[in-house]
Amino acid sequence: MQKKTVGIVDSKKIKLWEMERVDSKIIQGFKELGDSGGLVARALDQFGINGTVPSVILPAVKPDSKVVGSALTVRSIPEREIPYRYWKRYELTRLGEREAYFLAKEGDVVVIDGSSVYPASNLGSMSVALAASLGISGIIVDGTVTGLDGIRAAKIPVWARGGTTITGHHRTETIEINGPIGICGVRVEPGDLMVADGSGVTVVPRSIAGEVLKLCVKLSGSGKKIKNMIEKNADRQELQKELECTMKAISESQKDF
Repeated sequence: MQKKTVGIVDSKKIKLWEMERVDSKIIQGFKELGDSGGLVARALDQFGINGTVPSVILPAVKPDSKVVGSALTVRSIPEREIPYRYWKRYELTRLGEREAYFLAKEGDVVVIDGSSVYPASNLGSMSVALAASLGISGIIVDGTVTGLDGIRAAKIPVWARGGTTITGHHRTETIEINGPIGICGVRVEPGDLMVADGSGVTVVPRSIAGEVLKLCVKLSGSGKKIKNMIEKNADRQELQKELECTMKAISESQKDF
């Protein structure tokens, strides 16, 4: 039996009602990496995957934002008519990211491709508050958002290209939920792992998330000794010797991948 939608998006536009997600233990492993944005992106290089967007392109709306979770995707495109005509006919908005929230499970990350509707907004502070109340852990938008003060005060982090005063209502139509999308030149499939922090947004394909985590753990461990030496004010020669060892260890750690 076909499930019902909230009423903003036609049910035929929802490609997956249920999706496979990254195992919760793997997600926790990525969370435990700490300062992981650049680390995960560097690991993906060894798998030949184009999977990262730097924060200079897609920054977090508020400082110290971090999120790790499975992607639930949304794609929006421009409306044909000007907003005035829709308002005059009393038509309902077709900006439907909120439909995705009710499909999500706790911990999911909603990822929105709103690049073609720029600079119209893809969501506002009330939408983010609703997402937080439904257990979503973060929202990533290839596009703009509105109500930045409210979004900064929200319980979940948001990444976006910037803020805007231009409403997406009657300028934007959500055309698909849980289909493949692209954000800033990077492909995102429903269920892929999203790892985002102050350095940017990285997309780890669900099928290799476990292998990527293993390499990340190796890469992060190889630099711990030199970090400890710096904190203890080791001299120049000791640091130089340890740095040589560290670089060799990093190279060795990648041979199995």
